[in-house]
Amino acid sequence: MLLPSALRPDQLLGPAPAGEGDRSPAPKFRIGSPGAPSLVPTLTIAVFDNSGSVVSPTGTDPLSNRFAEVEHAFRAVARRAAQHELGAVLHFDSPCGGDVQPTPISRRGMASLRSGLAVPSDGAGSSCLLPSLRQTVRLAEGRPEHATTLVVLSDFLLMDSDPAAALTELAEFPGDVHAVVLGSWVDTDAFDSRITVTPIERDDPPGAVARALFRSLVARRPGSSVADPR
Repeated sequence: MLLPSALRPDQLLGPAPAGEGDRSPAPKFRIGSPGAPSLVPTLTIAVFDNSGSVVSPTGTDPLSNRFAEVEHAFRAVARRAAQHELGAVLHFDSPCGGDVQPTPISRRGMASLRSGLAVPSDGAGSSCLLPSLRQTVRLAEGRPEHATTLVVLSDFLLMDSDPAAALTELAEFPGDVHAVVLGSWVDTDAFDSRITVTPIERDDPPGAVARALFRSLVARRPGSSVADPR
């Protein structure tokens, strides 16, 4: 069931990130320990919804802080890099200039990953999941030796012709699926039981999105842990 939101977006993800030529200072929140590299090759794909209900002044993330927090999570893993652990970034407008194909989550690879962590200049702000979802399936099927996790960051106010069918197709992704639900628009019981759901609510402290992605990034890394947000 869709519900109107009372979300105050300026409190959702904390202060705005710095400009393109100036990196923001180190976050004051903790996300946890990345542990050791995974024993198997992995691929984590982050997919971003940049529709008006997310990025507009009354949206769930008008300051684009989800990008800064996702970068922080990738960086935490990159400090203990392994070439067989890959990350990718796609957007609902995929294919677009903001897409980043699978690249090692390493200090060197962060330059590529960071290039996708912004609203793409050639994006139309699509609210449709399926174009990017089908791109992620091709990425996963092209790397069968990798254990793949798909992380979708969206308010899930989908404009696909059949939103319920789109969510069913999401659950059928050939790998693990993590829905990071921005705001309180959609009930968590709208998702199939095969999908891990992390709601990001108005009262969550800064770092909630970073911890959500970090949880997926380190799921197969020995000795890793995710920090308690309190």
